[in-house]
Amino acid sequence: MSIEGLKQIKLLLIGEIGDGKSSLGNFVLKNDVFKVSDTPNSVTKYAIGYFGEGDRNDVFVVDTPCLIDGSGFDNKNIQSIFNCVKATGLQGIVLTMNFNKFRLSHNLKYIVKFISDIFPLKDIWKHVCIARRLKPIDEKEISKLSGEFKEIIYEEKEEREKIEETKYNITYKITKYRRCKKVKYNGEVIYGESTEFNSRIITENKSKKESSDCVMM
Repeated sequence: MSIEGLKQIKLLLIGEIGDGKSSLGNFVLKNDVFKVSDTPNSVTKYAIGYFGEGDRNDVFVVDTPCLIDGSGFDNKNIQSIFNCVKATGLQGIVLTMNFNKFRLSHNLKYIVKFISDIFPLKDIWKHVCIARRLKPIDEKEISKLSGEFKEIIYEEKEEREKIEETKYNITYKITKYRRCKKVKYNGEVIYGESTEFNSRIITENKSKKESSDCVMM
């Protein structure tokens, strides 16, 4: 696992709940330091890292909580990961995936976007893998990047578009958008591009809507 000329290897594990981040971390470190469970709930509550033992004592692995909960991005967990990377640095990112799924889930797609937002470095995807890397990310570049921002938050908004109206009903398309908000220590705010996360179709009954909007005096 050692790389010539590199004193320590620091890896960040990112993925969805149940995709094996903690188990992989234990395997890499040759030590059961991360909690593992068969339940559908996340066991890892915050970003935490450990060194391995024996011939893995130069390997540092950071396990992470789920980035996305039922209502959207978990900004508390995102900030926890961001702070951990600022404190420890890293040489590689391990993205865990469930290969029993034929398509990338919405959550995983936005985890990939999260990596791009947090680490907008040149050729960052050459450093995202599940195998040994031969060249680390420049520590000075990481320090410069991570030291620039105080916090990173994902904001969400919904837009409603009327697509059909009949005598009794109105049908709308509800689209949810997300964008990254980066706050620098000097107070400057940088917004990322808004991207569509998901959409749904709803139909409202006119009579019910009118009655609910009526105010009795």
